[in-house]
Amino acid sequence: MAVDGASATPAGGHRGAPRHRLLLGILAVGAFTTALNVTLLSPLLVAIAADFGVSEAAAGQLATLTAAGSGVTAVVVAPWMDRYSRSFWVRLECLLLLAGTLLSALAPGFGWMFVGRALAGIGGAVIGANCLAACGDLYADPAQRNRALGLINSAFTLGAVFGLPMVTLVAGWTDWRWAIALPAPLAALVFLGGGRLPTVAAAPGGSLWRAWVDGYRRVLGNAETVWLLAAEVGFMVVWFGWLIYFGAYAETVFAVGAVALSVLFLAGGGAELIANNLAPVLLRRRSPLFVGSLTVAVSAVNLLLVGVAYDQRWTLFPFVAVGSATGALLFMCVNVALLDSLPSDRGSVMSLQSACLELGGALGVAATGVGLALLDDYAAVYRLLGLVMPAVALFLFLSVRRRTAQPVAVG
Repeated sequence: MAVDGASATPAGGHRGAPRHRLLLGILAVGAFTTALNVTLLSPLLVAIAADFGVSEAAAGQLATLTAAGSGVTAVVVAPWMDRYSRSFWVRLECLLLLAGTLLSALAPGFGWMFVGRALAGIGGAVIGANCLAACGDLYADPAQRNRALGLINSAFTLGAVFGLPMVTLVAGWTDWRWAIALPAPLAALVFLGGGRLPTVAAAPGGSLWRAWVDGYRRVLGNAETVWLLAAEVGFMVVWFGWLIYFGAYAETVFAVGAVALSVLFLAGGGAELIANNLAPVLLRRRSPLFVGSLTVAVSAVNLLLVGVAYDQRWTLFPFVAVGSATGALLFMCVNVALLDSLPSDRGSVMSLQSACLELGGALGVAATGVGLALLDDYAAVYRLLGLVMPAVALFLFLSVRRRTAQPVAVG
């Protein structure tokens, strides 16, 4: 085994605590950067389209390319994630993200924008997965690890909730090129700090292809992991389905203006932050699958009440708050369970988790769009999304069942 990083002090040790707090801060910046990279094009599309003389629909394909680059990369590199250290992957990804961000900001033509955003998508593909897996490496104690995961998930939330207003303000003060370059200094900071990650990785050796095949065989051969990944896909179908169209739902059905919509999104972001920090407390008392199953039930009821109890403008606040809080809590529970499902291939598992997030999100947005086109009824489509949640609960149940059915090693 090869050690990457300066310290081999046990995760719970006193000497390692200050170092781990510093590294956790670096990982939080990495999570924030990942979320910002995924979402930052939203307020910039009109300006980019005008600058290059293309339609806004064409400019929107830049976001599709970024997500596709991230998803495909996460699937391809997943079996190699534990072949090399967390430090190697974090620094390599940040370098690619930095290059893609700078190329996007300096692009002389629209074609170069596609190259830049594709590279940024590849660069941001598994930074988040490495940040989550590194929490499992740094903290042997489950309570400490879960608190660390809560912080990382809060950083993801902040990247989306507060990152977009920041991008919008910078674009207003300067132009879109300065705004799209915002992830660059953050990626550089994580690149520098990532070199100190005290992770342990298997020494590289043998065929890369054989390592790729064996890595997938190990992960996909673990039934608990596979069912948890299925739950991740199903949950992301629902999560992205209601969230992406929530603004259009509020504006179309309730005539909500821009200011009120911003307050609604802030309320949702605040609920996510509360849930991220509540999750470690709940997980000290109950298993992630128990908490996750209850969360699935609350999420399903929340969606089924659209158009029934949620039928006035003020009811949008409890709807988005409950939806956001349950989403953050379920995401935390599934991540904790995944980290424990196959510790020897933690990086591979979390890389596939990132890929499932992208795949589920794409399916959710597409399916919700088709539903709206056919039914022309937001409430009906949201209730249909609520009916998907029992499948997520089933996948969680199957993951527990397959885990407990496995033989226990003696001695």
